[in-house]
Amino acid sequence: MNNENVFFNPGDAIASSHDYKEARRSAQIIKAGRPTADQLIIAKNEKDGTYAIYLEDKARDARHGEPYQIKDKL
Repeated sequence: MNNENVFFNPGDAIASSHDYKEARRSAQIIKAGRPTADQLIIAKNEKDGTYAIYLEDKARDARHGEPYQIKDKL
């Protein structure tokens, strides 16, 4: 687990959930379907508590994004 805080645009999320286990399961399914894809990040939105899945290489945008805390990488 990582405690790094980052800014992501919520509209760039591949998937999201209010439940961490569900978000992780979704990330595993996405990763299995795209094994050559970049690493996936599961991050928790600091404002509303939802978990979102992002591609690691997705641009992080402090001006237009919302604060997230990275919870896991796959």
